[in-house]
Amino acid sequence: MKKRWLRGAAAAALAGLMLTGCSMPKTSIDSLLAPPRLNDEQSDIYAALVRETGADIRLLYPQKGSNRSAFLITNLDGEATPEALVFYQSAASGVSGTVRLNVLDKQEDRWVSVNDLALDGSQVEDVTLMNVGTGAPMVAVGLNYAGDGASLLKIFSFNGKTMDVICSESYLAKIVFDMDSDDQDEVILVSQMEGGLSMKAKALTYANGRFRPTSTASMDPSITRYVRIQAGYLKNGKKAVYLDGYRGSTLMTTEILGYEKTSLGGRIVNLTYDPMEEPKRYPVDRPPGAYTYDTNNDSVLEVPGLTLMPGYSEEMTSVFYLTDWYNFLDGEFVKLKSSYVNSAQGYLLDFPEEWIGRVSVRKTSQANEMMFYEYQEGDDSVRNVLLYILMAKRSDWEAGKYKDYQIINSSGGGQIVYLAKIPDTAPYVLRMTLTKVKERFSRYY
Repeated sequence: MKKRWLRGAAAAALAGLMLTGCSMPKTSIDSLLAPPRLNDEQSDIYAALVRETGADIRLLYPQKGSNRSAFLITNLDGEATPEALVFYQSAASGVSGTVRLNVLDKQEDRWVSVNDLALDGSQVEDVTLMNVGTGAPMVAVGLNYAGDGASLLKIFSFNGKTMDVICSESYLAKIVFDMDSDDQDEVILVSQMEGGLSMKAKALTYANGRFRPTSTASMDPSITRYVRIQAGYLKNGKKAVYLDGYRGSTLMTTEILGYEKTSLGGRIVNLTYDPMEEPKRYPVDRPPGAYTYDTNNDSVLEVPGLTLMPGYSEEMTSVFYLTDWYNFLDGEFVKLKSSYVNSAQGYLLDFPEEWIGRVSVRKTSQANEMMFYEYQEGDDSVRNVLLYILMAKRSDWEAGKYKDYQIINSSGGGQIVYLAKIPDTAPYVLRMTLTKVKERFSRYY
């Protein structure tokens, strides 16, 4: 059975979220967007890099995180001019070649290479600037090997001439986050214990020139791997780290780490697993591909659970799900709302209560269009069509190609528009006005 939430994202600009849907092209957004280009400063940095390394190189772009560019420009040493970090590898080495990091300094309005070093790994997972209270940021780099699940964290400090390695740790999942609210970042890192039979989370804190573990927490042994880690808040206002992972190969779930103060300062705690109790089953145990997401931009993350839309069954090869979003509060997952999520096209539509259990969705013959309809049993499952949502190029809309549709949102710097059409035959009890559709429609990247 194909239980697929599909990723759709513009590779350099959109942080794709794997959310509910059916079989759709991964390129449905990408194909409508113009490719990004280097800006003038990046071009100057690249020219300085090539002077140092030669032209036979390939830039490496971080796969995750907020810094997705191969160029990271920041002030690493507190001086008047910034530095630039560029990740690259030899073009001759192929994708398995060693990651290299070049540090460039701006001297008299000209970029100059001052340090070049080889890193472990063949891919850059993410790059994070850390505030550890020293007055200048440290650089945390996640590295991995193509085709290998092993990952390595390296944290660097720039001494004005070279990048010094302050910390090196293998991990299964990690995030940089001020977990204890002391205005300094910690690393929350999950790794295998010796022997590989269990996993633990630990908080790494910087003090006296090094990172050291300040607390640990046991992790659920039924989770075999983690695929996404995010920082945010709980409904009660406390900070938390959310880890989406797999139980085996056919079921996903979400584990949540919190922080509690103690007489010795504080420690991280696992809010969803206690090794002294029987493991709990939660409504967020779900088919693969559905990820935790902040649906209303309040930094309180929602965790998804999946319910088949009316008319679909587990035996079908291609299905659509309704996503039930949950907040974690007082040891339980509490349902917030339900949405249809189209990750290939980068949007979600919150269902009104009267739609739940009565309304389903399917693709139409028109590219990038979904139809929402009142479901009925029988050969003709469409009782009433309630809404169409279409993703299109703005230029096509402005040329009058979709005269019966109204704009409800846009993306891709305005290149893409989301259009809605509400049939006159939609029954009053289930009908949404265009204003309500706009209110319940949102984008995510």
